[in-house]
Amino acid sequence: MDPAHRKVIVVESKTNYDKLIDDAGANKYVLVEFYATWCGPCAMIGPRLEQLATEYSGRMLILKIDVDLNEDLAVQYEVSSMPTFLIIKNRVTLIQFVGSNIDRVVTTVEKFVGKIDESKEKNQHRGTTTAPPVSKL
Repeated sequence: MDPAHRKVIVVESKTNYDKLIDDAGANKYVLVEFYATWCGPCAMIGPRLEQLATEYSGRMLILKIDVDLNEDLAVQYEVSSMPTFLIIKNRVTLIQFVGSNIDRVVTTVEKFVGKIDESKEKNQHRGTTTAPPVSKL
């Protein structure tokens, strides 16, 4: 399935990760979750990440990296606890934090990417700032 049509993308390899980060470029933020299949808190936070992926579609990409299958990436980012989250933009790690507190994840995303409501308001204002239609006489 094309990554653009998936919500949360499970990273398969370092090569796959590098391509996804490159494709996001300077235009999209990337939220990365390092997780393990045996990690209970990771499983509990998963559905909320899916929801965030839908809410921030077009503005943020969400990636999940299984530390047991991608040890090279876990070592690269010095991950020692799960879940560990990163927010990346243009290949730069803006923040890295540990824990399954979904409120912290949401407030951190809002700090960097903006609130969902702000995005909707901007889109609504864009529609109202266009020139009025020209009437034909």
